[in-house]
Amino acid sequence: MELVAITLGDYPQYEELLIKRDNLDKEAGLYGLRYEAVFGRYIEELFSLKIDAIRLKKMIRFAQMAINRGDTPDFDDIESRVSVEMSDYNSRLQQMIREHEAARNAKTVSEQDYQKIRTIYRNIAKLIHPDINSITSECEELSDLWNRVCVAYKCNSLKDLEELEVLVNGVLAAKGLDHMNVVIPDINAKIEQLKAEIGKITTTDPYMYKFFLDDEDAVEARIGEYNKEIEEYYTYIDNLKDMYKELGGE
Repeated sequence: MELVAITLGDYPQYEELLIKRDNLDKEAGLYGLRYEAVFGRYIEELFSLKIDAIRLKKMIRFAQMAINRGDTPDFDDIESRVSVEMSDYNSRLQQMIREHEAARNAKTVSEQDYQKIRTIYRNIAKLIHPDINSITSECEELSDLWNRVCVAYKCNSLKDLEELEVLVNGVLAAKGLDHMNVVIPDINAKIEQLKAEIGKITTTDPYMYKFFLDDEDAVEARIGEYNKEIEEYYTYIDNLKDMYKELGGE
């Protein structure tokens, strides 16, 4: 295993890439929230309609199976059986609704505060990021602080980060760890891995929403596509309901 000390030339690049990866991952999450805030209600309605269509198709299938056997369909039993089978779909719908609500209520900050948040996170990460300093994983107090830092960073909480920076520095000083000699195992391989992760983040969704969401025409076109598909599903569901009634269901 290759061990490279902080004094060697590869460490600054590793540190820079690590923090860049984390920043891009955070940005991708913010673009995902923006997408959800704009399109969430259309996605939610469409998913709800798809669930209804699946439910109706299942009921039609069970009723047709009974008829094919020469039996009279027991529609109460059919609805009960289908209700059980649909529980997972309904759970996913409720989760989608919660995510949409969270996206609509997501906290926004000024550009000035956002830059402060990035700076403080960078300062703390250079000290106790677990991928930089293994002592964080070994020290329960630092590990807890790092988890709180990650939550505050994702939630854009400048106040919490400012307080956590003081706490982190205090713990490091108390433990005599404010001047740590950092050693990174297999640093070259980790640098290449970080480059690959950065490349993936910046070329896939939700980071790619960044370019889409700033195009008003593209947003309007996407809304039109969702509305068209929603309308088509309403027609499809009406047809399924007619089929179910023809089999004797309500």
